[in-house]
Amino acid sequence: MIKKIPSHKITAEIFRKNTGVSNSNPSAQTAKSPVSVSPAFPRSAVSLAAAAGLPADKLSASVVSFARFFSLPLKPESLAAIRRQAFTQLVSEMPQNDSTKQAAADKTSDTAVLKNRTVFSLAAAAAESKGAELQPKGLELFAEAVDPDWHERQDSGGQNNKQRNSRNQNEKKDENVLTKTVPINASSLKEMALESAEKNPSLYILNRLPDKDGRRWIVIPFSFSEENREFRVSMRILLEPERVLNHASYMALDISESGQRRLFILESAGGKPIRLSVYFQGELPPKAQSSIKRELSGLFGIPLERISVKGQYFSDMDDLFPLEAGFGEDQFSSIDEAV
Repeated sequence: MIKKIPSHKITAEIFRKNTGVSNSNPSAQTAKSPVSVSPAFPRSAVSLAAAAGLPADKLSASVVSFARFFSLPLKPESLAAIRRQAFTQLVSEMPQNDSTKQAAADKTSDTAVLKNRTVFSLAAAAAESKGAELQPKGLELFAEAVDPDWHERQDSGGQNNKQRNSRNQNEKKDENVLTKTVPINASSLKEMALESAEKNPSLYILNRLPDKDGRRWIVIPFSFSEENREFRVSMRILLEPERVLNHASYMALDISESGQRRLFILESAGGKPIRLSVYFQGELPPKAQSSIKRELSGLFGIPLERISVKGQYFSDMDDLFPLEAGFGEDQFSSIDEAV
């Protein structure tokens, strides 16, 4: 029987190999922490969206929060433009079949539609922050890189069988290139990132462009195999401006494996890890959360009180991107088609 390695241990190895993290001096990593990596939606997000003429729903709140994350001016025309791009995806959102099946598909696909549009709005805000204008196909490729669940969501509720089979055949060869059964280390990660850049040159260019505030938000998607398990990963890194040595202030490893989503967000200051937030999709009993926290504390040398582990995340009402947006106690209506 194959012994499964917990995903949090695989993630710790990726973090260490990619950042040079060491737990040899835990006391050096107890500096005062900046704000939490998972802030709540400001309650003014809905009012700001309304002032911009946007519907008061969760998508609008996400647009406002993404704009804040990328330090974009909260101008009505800019927010409206970002939201409009969330409705321009190229993939079919619902299967085309008889009315009875369509009604059932409509009911089950609402969550997938919201998630797709949230991903598109994040991609659009990121492109805007870099002064780039993406055509629909470019926006879709950017969204795929940002969201490791993208393809699975399209297969489960976003495309009919003919479209799905055609896409799978076209991408099988490409996925074989990016899916590696190799040791996870700095060298293999670099190789996978370079291969990803070759297949998505527009993403490579976007990653090299700084945001308007001098920071750089870069996205590196890759896939790998570990003990007969296939992992899709979106690595997202927020680099501080070059004038402060281009240090990474945040690194997110967004992982999808066998229909389960896991997100690890490492916060750093002065080149040292100071906070780690972990989000699991499935149920995670308190005892398991405590055990994982202790293991991660030992691996990273981060005090237990600065490690957050949350189970049952990524539900219908939870935000997909707590680093870039977060979510709060406001209850938003379902998406309004108006833009």
